[in-house]
Amino acid sequence: MQFAETIVLEKIRRIQIYHNTKRYRQDQMDQILAETGGSFAIGGPIYLSSYQACCHLRADGVTHCAPDYTTYGMAWSADAQDYGMEKLPSGKSNYIECVHLIVDGKGVDPHYNADMGGRRARQAIGAKEGRFAYIATEAAYTPEQLRDVLLSSGWDAAVMLDGGGSVCFRDSTGAGFACDPGRVMPFYIVVHRADVSESDTGSSGKHVVLDAGHDAGNLANRSPDGSYYEHEFALDMARRIRAHLERCGIAVTETRPDGAAVSLAQRCAIANGIAGLDLFVSLHSNAAGGSGWSSARGWSAYIYGAGGKREQAARAILARVRETGTAVRSTPIVQDPSLYVLKHTAAPAVLIEHAFHTNADDVANLKDAAWRASVAAAESRGIADHLGVAWVPETSQETPQETPGDPELEAAVDILTAAGIIDSPDRWKALEYTDTSVRLLIIKMAKALGT
Repeated sequence: MQFAETIVLEKIRRIQIYHNTKRYRQDQMDQILAETGGSFAIGGPIYLSSYQACCHLRADGVTHCAPDYTTYGMAWSADAQDYGMEKLPSGKSNYIECVHLIVDGKGVDPHYNADMGGRRARQAIGAKEGRFAYIATEAAYTPEQLRDVLLSSGWDAAVMLDGGGSVCFRDSTGAGFACDPGRVMPFYIVVHRADVSESDTGSSGKHVVLDAGHDAGNLANRSPDGSYYEHEFALDMARRIRAHLERCGIAVTETRPDGAAVSLAQRCAIANGIAGLDLFVSLHSNAAGGSGWSSARGWSAYIYGAGGKREQAARAILARVRETGTAVRSTPIVQDPSLYVLKHTAAPAVLIEHAFHTNADDVANLKDAAWRASVAAAESRGIADHLGVAWVPETSQETPQETPGDPELEAAVDILTAAGIIDSPDRWKALEYTDTSVRLLIIKMAKALGT
């Protein structure tokens, strides 16, 4: 189980470092929320067997630990509107240190004792584009793997908190988990939202409607050879995207989850009936005029008109789709106020035309499960980016691939180091490679070649 989110500071009333003098266990976190009035809580920093903090820690002006060194950590004043990373100790009334992983958008080699290493459940707080960010996950990471995951999610700052059995999360709806329910921790982090109404939303507080275009009664929207039908593709993509978004804590409503026929008016009514809906996304494939094959191809998104959150969402999704190498139209974002679901949906709305089912090359992709998986993940990441929600990788991406004693790899790392593309060659040689670390390496190489 995993919970991750970024929250704009204007929507936070207080970030509280809760001193657990009543010795509440992890399975009693509900009592902490009831006592404080907080919206959610996660576990805190590492501590001694005497329940004393052992890293820089200050809460509401009371210093609980003041080691004789300076380091990076997260600091903020009473209202949390100046929350961010800085050198500790600082003059702020709240600050916390543990193991810093990201500073000024750059990953660092983390320093930690042996008992903090290895692959285990992890939790962290930090910042992304000026927002408060957190993650609490039962998935097992080394500190370095956690750093790479957070970097790939766009975090600008990150401090890893206590891991393993200390990882826990609970919100005011009762959602959450506890890695060690009976464990007593001396400190928790409790976040108080300024807007506490989160009914009908996921743990991120965000809600998306996925509208799978057409239905099985529409057999006209198909490839000229009859090997592809738009209604099947759209429903499959909605289910794929839903799985990604829900894993990231985003609530999802589908307009036709069972594939049954749903009118355009009903689709809009479903969306308009959800208070505070953040985004409506309609899923389709495109078609050129005529009854045969066409040369027109590529991905595009339609919006009602320029500007606002609808265009921001479309551009965020487009940016992630481009990363997959998918063919994109020369005008990838089209304004079309005549489309019914764009015109009659109150929430920001985007209609995605994934490719042309009248183009042979596009149809080969539209029918391909691997292509669908890649594009669905990209579009989901774009939606998460737009909503300010941290991306939570799939379990398959969290399992590292062992690469012991690889002379060819070590020689390649030496070449990249000499070229100035990477630093810390020993870390890259010893790294347990994941999809995330490979992605980071490709980005580093591209940046170096672009200078």
